[in-house]
Amino acid sequence: MIISKPDYFLENTGSTLVVIAVGFFCGTVAAIPMGLALAKVSWLERALYPFVVFLQAMPHISLIPVLIIWLGFGLFPTSILVGLSVFFPVLVNAVTGVRSTNERLYFVTRTMGSNALQTFRFIEWPTMLPYLLSSFRIALAAATTVAVVSEFLAANSGLGYAALTGVRYRDTVQVIAVVLITAVVGVILNTLSQTVENGVMRKYRS
Repeated sequence: MIISKPDYFLENTGSTLVVIAVGFFCGTVAAIPMGLALAKVSWLERALYPFVVFLQAMPHISLIPVLIIWLGFGLFPTSILVGLSVFFPVLVNAVTGVRSTNERLYFVTRTMGSNALQTFRFIEWPTMLPYLLSSFRIALAAATTVAVVSEFLAANSGLGYAALTGVRYRDTVQVIAVVLITAVVGVILNTLSQTVENGVMRKYRS
């Protein structure tokens, strides 16, 4: 099936990868600064963290009807769902990473007259980075799953849509092909993430 319809599967795989990339980027960009804020401002954590947990506990797929009404079909609703799946693990690890910073290092930076930006660059960011890189691997796995599932209902392209088309026409081979492609995509993304993590950490250790 994959060999007989390569263009079809390549096109839909590309659509899913775009959804993963956009959702991962948006979720990460939102999670890191909020994680920094929650780690540093205790009252903000008390105010917002319960809401964040509630948002994570909510089945994200249940938001699809609302997102379809607001945004229609396609990239926007699916990437929002992927972004939500990425947001929580990155946020939690960002908070944990900042709070893992040795308090003595803060004393040193204050003694040397470092400002907040310098403290972040030289103290907090290197401490937080291993936690973020680990969270990216978890987030990418979740993003792949959520992207495909959301495409069942909220997209006109992608691997999820291809699987749904196979179900509609009782094409078992096509559905199995989508499952295999999704697994391969997940393995490739995990391998790339691990390679980047190893390379970055090797650079920081040196």
